[in-house]
Parts: sequence; C-alpha cells; structure tokens
Amino acid sequence: MGDNEQPSSIKQEILDKIAALITAAFGLVAALAWNDAIKLLFKELFGTQDQVGPMIAYAIFITIIAVILTIIVARAASKAKNIIVKTYSCKLCDFKTQVESELMEHNVKDHAASQDKFLSK
Repeated sequence: MGDNEQPSSIKQEILDKIAALITAAFGLVAALAWNDAIKLLFKELFGTQDQVGPMIAYAIFITIIAVILTIIVARAASKAKNIIVKTYSCKLCDFKTQVESELMEHNVKDHAASQDKFLSK
C-alpha cells in the first residue's frame, strides 16, 4: 500500500492547499471591501462625508460573492478528492479497499470456496 498511498495523499494535500489559498483570496477581497466601507462610515460619523451607502452595499455584495465562490471551490475540491481516491468494494460482502490487488486477494481468500459466488474480471 506504500507506493499507491504516497502520491494519492500528496495530490489530496495539494488540492486542499489550493482550495485553502483560493478561499483565503476571496476572504481578502471581502475584507478589503469592508475595510473601505468601515473607513467611510467613520468619516461619516466623525468627519467628512463620502459615499457610505454604496460602499456598504459593495462590501455586502462582495461578501456574498466570496461566500458563494468559497462553497463552489470547496465542493470542487471535494469532488476532485473523490476522483483521486478510488475505493474498490466487494460485491459479495462489505469489504472495501483503495488498493485493487487487495480486493482481488480478498475475493480469492474469502469467496473462492464457492465457485458460483467467485467474482472474475
């Protein structure tokens, strides 16, 4: 299992990191939008008046977009992980593995005694 496990786990790690970086980027954009809106709000309350309403609307809009895109990225990363990690299941019992040769060995050991149940490719 050692040779097959390492590349799959590296691919999963890369997908996790890419998804985390994209999510962080969306968070940064939303934070910057809120930063400008809050600055204008303080100017409105304590000093000069600028366009507070449009900046708050923009910050809310960017936050909603960032949340939606974050959900999309998380789902895409989850689907990609499921593609990378293939699970082999025995059709005669509940045995599952990620290594095809283990499934074949299981079938020979546990199901070969009765030829009518033996699975062959």
